[in-house]
Amino acid sequence: MRQGMKALAAAGMLLAALVGCKREADPNSIRFRYWGDTEEVKIIESLLKDFEQANPGVKIRPERKNSDGTYADVLLTEFGAGTAPDVMFVSTDNIDILAESGKLADLNPWLAKEPDLKASDFYDAMTSRFMKDGKLLVLPRDVAPIACIYYNKDLFDAAKLPYPKDDWTWDDLRADAIKLTQREANGNPIQLGFADDWNLVDAWILAGGGKHMDSFEHPTRFTFAEGGALDGILFRFNLLTRDKVMPSSSDNQSLNGGAGAMFLNGTLGMFHSGLWKTPSFRRITKFKWDVAPFPHKKGVQPLYWSGGSGYTMRDGVANPELCWKLIKYMAGPEGQKRLAATGLAQPALKALANSPAFLDGQDPLNKKMLLNCADHGLASPAWKPWQEFERTVWGPQTDPMWIKGYEGDPVALLKDVQKKADEKFFPAAK
Repeated sequence: MRQGMKALAAAGMLLAALVGCKREADPNSIRFRYWGDTEEVKIIESLLKDFEQANPGVKIRPERKNSDGTYADVLLTEFGAGTAPDVMFVSTDNIDILAESGKLADLNPWLAKEPDLKASDFYDAMTSRFMKDGKLLVLPRDVAPIACIYYNKDLFDAAKLPYPKDDWTWDDLRADAIKLTQREANGNPIQLGFADDWNLVDAWILAGGGKHMDSFEHPTRFTFAEGGALDGILFRFNLLTRDKVMPSSSDNQSLNGGAGAMFLNGTLGMFHSGLWKTPSFRRITKFKWDVAPFPHKKGVQPLYWSGGSGYTMRDGVANPELCWKLIKYMAGPEGQKRLAATGLAQPALKALANSPAFLDGQDPLNKKMLLNCADHGLASPAWKPWQEFERTVWGPQTDPMWIKGYEGDPVALLKDVQKKADEKFFPAAK
């Protein structure tokens, strides 16, 4: 009897799966996978509704998922099971893992049919990052240089400091941060000069003229513990430990809302993050603020650590023309304009980023500097094990540097981590 019940249950599951497959094959239906915070979700959902209204009979089935490390893993599992969505939101952080599956469609043939849209209209940093073996796997929606130094104008005025300029250096930031930092007699901070959204070491590596690896496309060894890369990491380390102008990672985690909350409440002079902080910062009423580009080591032409995202579709969808139409709508001028209007994202279309749609005169007033940052942006290495390196080697072994009370030798630590990383990921290079 129990075996019979199991057989019936299995048959029911199979029937449900078959019904689901038939539903997925509906030429007027699209399963749409995405992520986003509250503001972004509102924009995406409104765009999807407008698309449905403009295309009677079409039904978009949105599926919001977390953007953490499981996003790509879930998709890979679904690719293997034949249950993946039709159109997907992806980023520079997960494209390499997803591309390896061979389940993403080449968008080049579709883009080639568009008279009003071509690959050269987008920032090259984005199209090149989303290109694999000559195939454009993602139509870029936004470019995201993590290059914004938000600064509190009122605190700068009170300290009689000039506002940061677009060509400022590390030394300028350090001098300002020291003057903006105020502590009680026991050392507890009243006001800090600088903080970043998380341990944004990557930006310091690039701004020092270095890189994490000898090549971001075909690496053969790590280089973060030498040259300009090492200079950048040590500069940030000294801001924390010697100058004491920024919170430690443990301090940051103990804050409700992190360092961003310190900036919001007016107790932080400068805050490093991306443009996506703008919607919440536009609600600030008690002080004036603006942005400057991430500073660089004197004498260095910097690159800016960058991200970005866009839309792709599964290879072999039942309705590729409709899926492409949705991708073009979401990642084309209409979708990018809607995002830009909120201050949330910088358009991946160069002409749109350099237009009033983005340069709209709203805070931050100096966001035009992001055009240069995007032109010199560098996304994470196009190397499949990158996230594994960050998760299993870089994070666990360098995190102690950023915790209050660290007394080790940072140079020795970094050189040891680089040696271990080379041994793990490039053993043949010995």
